[in-house]
Amino acid sequence: MSIASGRAGELLKAAVNHADYVLERAADRTGKTPLFVNALDADNGEPACHDYDHVDRTAMLSSPASQQNWLRTLAALSALTGQSAYREAAEDVFRYMLKEQTDRNGLIYWGGHTSYDLEERRVAFASDKARVHELKCHYPDYNLMWNADRSGTKRYIEAVWNAHIIDWSNLDFNRHGPYDAPPGALWANGYEDGDVFFWGGGLTFVNAGSDLYYGAAMLAKLTGEDAPLEWAMRLAERYAQTRRSGVGISGYQFSQSASAWCDGPAIRGDRAQYQLAPLIPEGRPVYESTLFKPRPAVQRCQLAIGEALGDRGRPFLDWSCGEMAAWGRTAYRGEDNSFVPMLTDGWSLEGLTLDRNGYFGRKGTVFKAIPAGPEFFWMYAMGYRLSGDPFLWTMVRNIAAGLGFGDIGEPDGGRRGAKLPGPATGDHRILFGMLELHKATGRDCFLSMANQTANQLLGARYRKGRFVTGGKVLINDPAPLALLHLVSAETNAGDGLPSVFQT
Repeated sequence: MSIASGRAGELLKAAVNHADYVLERAADRTGKTPLFVNALDADNGEPACHDYDHVDRTAMLSSPASQQNWLRTLAALSALTGQSAYREAAEDVFRYMLKEQTDRNGLIYWGGHTSYDLEERRVAFASDKARVHELKCHYPDYNLMWNADRSGTKRYIEAVWNAHIIDWSNLDFNRHGPYDAPPGALWANGYEDGDVFFWGGGLTFVNAGSDLYYGAAMLAKLTGEDAPLEWAMRLAERYAQTRRSGVGISGYQFSQSASAWCDGPAIRGDRAQYQLAPLIPEGRPVYESTLFKPRPAVQRCQLAIGEALGDRGRPFLDWSCGEMAAWGRTAYRGEDNSFVPMLTDGWSLEGLTLDRNGYFGRKGTVFKAIPAGPEFFWMYAMGYRLSGDPFLWTMVRNIAAGLGFGDIGEPDGGRRGAKLPGPATGDHRILFGMLELHKATGRDCFLSMANQTANQLLGARYRKGRFVTGGKVLINDPAPLALLHLVSAETNAGDGLPSVFQT
C-alpha cells in the first residue's frame, strides 16, 4: 500500500495539513529567527499568547524547550514523506538556540520560567523567579539537536550538569541551575555515593533529575563516551537507593533541603516533615524523599534510555520496570483503577487530612487516590514491550479494564471483547499505548483500537485542517505526532520515528 493512499494516507494528510498550517502561521513573522510562537488563535490563525513555562501569560512567547512534540512531528514528517524541509525547520530551531540563545558556557536560555518574547525580541524570565535554567520532564530531542550542531549539543549538556550539580560527591543538585556558572571538572569529579535522605543544598526532584540523566545518557550514545553514561547511572541510582526493602517504591527526591519553603518565608525545611509527619505514627520516616508521587513520564524516559542504548542502558530498563512493578504490587487497587497515596514503606496516606497550610495543600486538604489514567496505560504497555514481564502485562490488562476497554486478554490470546469506552473524545496516550501493545504482540486488534482512538481524536479536535484545544492551535499538541506513529505502524515505513515524551 502506498503511504499516500488508504487509511494511512488519510492520517498522514491530517498531520501534514496541521503542520503546514503551523509552519505558515506560527513562524516568527519578522524572519529574524526560525522560532515558532507557542499558539495560534483557532478562528483567525493569528499568533496568540500562551505560556507553557510560567513566564508571562501576556507576552507573545516562543518556548522551544516546551515545543519538543512539534519538533519531533517535523522530523517524523520528513521520515514518512521524504521531504527534508520539515526536519530542517526543526533543526534550524536547535541551531539558532545553540548559536544565539546561550550563556557563555553554552547553556540555553529556555525551559521552566524562561522563554523568548517574539515581540520584544528578548529572552523573557519569570518575574517571580531567579534567572535560572530549569528542565522538568522536557526531554529535548537530542538526536535532532545533534544533527543541527554537534559541538553545541555536547557543550549544552555538559553546561546543564555544570550548572545544576551542587556537590558531585553525592550528586546533590537543584532543579534551578544558574547561568554563567564557573566551569568545573565535570565528569572528572570524584564520587563518594553515601546515604540518601541527606540534608543538601537543592531540591533533587526526579522530574528534573530525569532530564539531567537523560541528557547525559544521550550524550554518551551520540559521542560513544562512557563518562556521561556513568554519571547518568549514578544519578538515576540515587532514586533507586531510596527504596525500602520488600517494597521497591522510589522517592520523588533523594535528599532533604533545609531552605525549602514550608509555609511562608519564615518556615523552611523538609516540607513533608513539617506538614505530614505530625499526622503519622512515630517510627516511620516522613520526608519529601519518602513520598510516593508516581510520574509515568519519568518511567518512560528510563525505558527510552534503555531502548536507545541497548546493553549499555540496561540498568535504566531494570530500574523502570522494577519501579512499575512495585507500584502495581504495593499501591495499585483494581476496584477503582487507582493507586493509593502512601509513603514509600507502604503506609497509606489515603484519607489523611492536613491540619495546617503548607506545600502539599491548605488546611483541610484530604489525600485521595491517584487515578490510573491513560498515561499509566501507555507506561505499562511500553514497559511490557521492552521487558516481556508478565506482571507488567497484568497491570496493562487491569488498567485497560479500568478505563473501560474490556478484557484485552493474554499477549497471545484473542480479543476477548476489548473495546473503547464511549462516548470518548480520543486520547493520544491511549493511541500510543495501543501501538506499544501491537508492537509487543503483533495482534491486529490493538492496531484496530489505535485506529479507533485516532478517529475519536480527529472527530473531537480536528477542525479545518488543524487540531484545536480550547480555542487555540497549540504548537506542542501531541496529536499529529501520534497519528504519524500510527501511519508508521500501518505501513512499516519511517522506522525509528522520534520518541515521545511530553504529553
